[in-house]
Amino acid sequence: MEATRGWKNLGVVETIYEDENEHSTTTTTTTTPSLSPTLSSPPATPAPLHSRVAAWSRAMGRETDVVIHVRGSCFHLHKDPLTSRSDYLKRQLTEASEITLSPPLNITAETFTLVSEFCYGIDVVVSPFNVAALRTAAELLEMAAKAGADDVGLIQVTETYFSRAVAANRDYASIVMRSCWPLLPEAETKASLVSRCIESLSLMVHGDGVMSCLDGVKTVCPEDLHVIAEAMYLQSSGSHDLLYRIVDLYLKEYSGEITEDQKTRICNFIDCTNLSPHLLMHAVQNPRMPLRFIVQAMFIEQLNTRRAVISAADRRHTRKHQPTNEAVTLGAMLQHDAARRDVAQLTAAMEDTSARMQSLEKQLNGMREHLNGCENRALDSGRSASFRFSSENKVERDQIGSVSSASFRVIPGRGEMGGGFSCSPADESFEWNVRPAEKSSFGRRLVSGLKRALRVSKNSQSDHARGKEMGIE
Repeated sequence: MEATRGWKNLGVVETIYEDENEHSTTTTTTTTPSLSPTLSSPPATPAPLHSRVAAWSRAMGRETDVVIHVRGSCFHLHKDPLTSRSDYLKRQLTEASEITLSPPLNITAETFTLVSEFCYGIDVVVSPFNVAALRTAAELLEMAAKAGADDVGLIQVTETYFSRAVAANRDYASIVMRSCWPLLPEAETKASLVSRCIESLSLMVHGDGVMSCLDGVKTVCPEDLHVIAEAMYLQSSGSHDLLYRIVDLYLKEYSGEITEDQKTRICNFIDCTNLSPHLLMHAVQNPRMPLRFIVQAMFIEQLNTRRAVISAADRRHTRKHQPTNEAVTLGAMLQHDAARRDVAQLTAAMEDTSARMQSLEKQLNGMREHLNGCENRALDSGRSASFRFSSENKVERDQIGSVSSASFRVIPGRGEMGGGFSCSPADESFEWNVRPAEKSSFGRRLVSGLKRALRVSKNSQSDHARGKEMGIE
């Protein structure tokens, strides 16, 4: 009691942790990470940080020398305990005595309180309710064990708890999963908590039980789901059924906006060759999936159907040509009929898949034609706009520049050239210069041409009169 009163008289208790809500003063100490006694509520609040800070100040004879701001809360702490446990804080506090832990560091004031207690040597109680936050904070603050040191780091403490408790307990895994959603994407990119929880649940629970534990996935943003899908793709070496069901649940229940490109990038991590037959058929008929993924699923489904048909035909051919001395039993006949029905069903499924692919191709062609039509109409409208003239710019008859205003004259003997063709731009007249020597020949040719025309006309008239006399109309 006297030691407690002495710490209160130091005058630093009120400045250690400033927040709107006061923490309870219950002291809890443990030597190893322990499980929470119940799952209905978080564990009891650990020992108050200000008591340990006051004791450290009294033992070392030094007051707090650093200030750390976290989500509106202010922590007055000592530099040495923090820098000895966290490489990140060591770098930040090298030249500054006051820092702020802000995003992308996804750390709350409550979590940093536990981290600070760990730095001061307090045994932190790890539970399913705080292991995700502590594990993520330990990674962000780089709190690994030091080489050659006896003390373990917070990363090792939380990882040990996760491996021993969460990975083997369905209820704990569900609680950790729910606590990971607000910690994304750091909870996955730094510690792979979400993908490992999903893997643990898939091993312990089958069917719809796993999906009931993953109901919170619909609250994450598309970018975070992309991170989860990528991690599951890299960790999975077998079936992709669970990944497909998670993506389908997200596309069905997500209330926000998601683009077609985001859907495609997420679905790229689903390998259709690793889907079970019933989910592959579901993917072919799923309108929520992007078109590219549906076409890929249809292609894989058609290949599987083709292989099944060929395999069934080969087995039938082998049985047909295999010599046997025994009579055909009823079981063999039933098995043969069942095989024939399977082949018929597979053939029908393949035909249905082909029809769907043709329908999709027609839709794609229609979309292309529609886009081309829009482009052509846009080009035509641009051309029509460029060729419009105002009414006052039109050329009227008998104006300068019209055909009727131009004159054509034959002028003999102009210029040194014997004859030629010339244009006067002033009155738009044309002149044809003819040499005197050619003038008489030109006249003679003109007269002879007129004579031939008259002769032909007379001959035609005489022929017409002769025809009338002979009775030919």
